[in-house]
Amino acid sequence: MKAQLPDFHQMRFDSIQALRGITALFIVLEHVRFLNCGAFGVDIFFCVSGFMIMFSTHRDTKFFLRKRLIRILPLYYLMTIGTFLLLLLFPGMFEQTRANPVFLLKSLLFLPFDIGGGAIQPLMRIGWTVNCEIFFYILFLIAMRVSHKFRGLLCSLFLLGVITAAHVVPSPPVFLAFYGNPVMLEFIFGILCYYAAWGLYRRHQAGKLPGVCRMLGILPPVTFAVLILIKSSINVLGFLRPLIWGVPALLIVLCTFVSGLYHRKTPAPLVRLGDISFSLYLVHYYPVILLDRFLFDFSAPSLRAFIGVAVAFAVSASLALISWSLIEWRFSGWLRRKLLI
Repeated sequence: MKAQLPDFHQMRFDSIQALRGITALFIVLEHVRFLNCGAFGVDIFFCVSGFMIMFSTHRDTKFFLRKRLIRILPLYYLMTIGTFLLLLLFPGMFEQTRANPVFLLKSLLFLPFDIGGGAIQPLMRIGWTVNCEIFFYILFLIAMRVSHKFRGLLCSLFLLGVITAAHVVPSPPVFLAFYGNPVMLEFIFGILCYYAAWGLYRRHQAGKLPGVCRMLGILPPVTFAVLILIKSSINVLGFLRPLIWGVPALLIVLCTFVSGLYHRKTPAPLVRLGDISFSLYLVHYYPVILLDRFLFDFSAPSLRAFIGVAVAFAVSASLALISWSLIEWRFSGWLRRKLLI
């Protein structure tokens, strides 16, 4: 007798967790100058975020925002304060910004500002994605308070409203211009991916999923390869980004989900890489920059540079594992026990 499959909302998505880890590695590659080939990883992260927020709030909505802040703020705040201290001690390391206490406060409060040269980003520049995540969570919380059943639709409408306003209002304020970036559409793609995955899973439970779906696992690596090849020759400014990178990101997430239905045993190291992906994203930047400046010179491909990439992966992953263990697992775990009561 064929074993009965669990309910969709009782599943663990190890394949998607592994995808998060692989995506984080691509973002590391984005900051290796001669490669510079993984920026689309952010688009995948946003799609995964929309998917998982919908999934995790299907039954449990208690302390939603508090849980997300406990998950994100400790490491983000630590890295932001660390960046401020580096600016004080080694200002020559940074090309655009300076150690301004107002910049620090705005970064901690997720208030966008011009750090210099027209770049609207927090002090820790790669933290701009964390700002987007927090804004998405706040809109999602409001949507849930209005209607849990239609939370995905309402949040999508809120996002569309903000993006529309940012492009209709003449000379929009910095806050609106930042959070009205079309890249925010990719959270909506993740919400759509959740509903598509739920529908496909029901067909899988009923044995009605076409056999060809077993082959979808080859599409994510093929799509990754295409994105790498075309990255240097395309323009992804404005609404082109969700079209050229966001739609492929949606397909990658959905195909990874379907592939996971047929290949239940995702390699444990890849799952662990997914576990530490948030830490990997936040902690890799400065080690990669330092390795570039002082040891390996990532300005052009060479044997030394490729060895440097391997070292960058090893150092970044090791630091991320330590960060995940001490901050995400232990400290955030302690906060959860204290605050989720």
